[in-house]
Amino acid sequence: MFGSLAISITGAVMIAAGLACEAKCLSFSTLVAYAGLVLLHFTGCINLVDSSLIFWGVAALLAFGIAMLLPGKEPTAVRRGSLFLLLGAIAGLLVGMSIDASVMILSAIIGTLIGQLFYSRTPKGRWVKFSFSTFISYFCSVGLKIIVSTAIAGIAMEGFLRNQTVTM
Repeated sequence: MFGSLAISITGAVMIAAGLACEAKCLSFSTLVAYAGLVLLHFTGCINLVDSSLIFWGVAALLAFGIAMLLPGKEPTAVRRGSLFLLLGAIAGLLVGMSIDASVMILSAIIGTLIGQLFYSRTPKGRWVKFSFSTFISYFCSVGLKIIVSTAIAGIAMEGFLRNQTVTM
């Protein structure tokens, strides 16, 4: 019982750490969030079908690979753009969760795009809107990781809430 609780807490902390790594624009953040999702699944805190677990594992690996291959990092060492994208994705995720679980991921994508548009309007983010290819490259290298990590966090939160309502 205590071991399962400790592993569940570790899984939740790993998902939160994955989102914190997204704010710092670290490339391995999706893998950390996915490891937290796997821990929560195997402890029974959330119930996922195996195909969903495999899908999010492949998505995390693809987002990690794309982030490693594309040179879409910010030219400055400040890394404020990822925070804009992360806040937009979380806001979109929460709006999508309030509508329906099937809308959650689409609204996270839209929130990430809106966050990137807001970032491109700031003085430090003007380089993003220099050309359309730069905008798309930055979205693929940073935005896809953020979308996958926030979607994993949303799935974990939704699964936890569903399990709590079933047991109550």
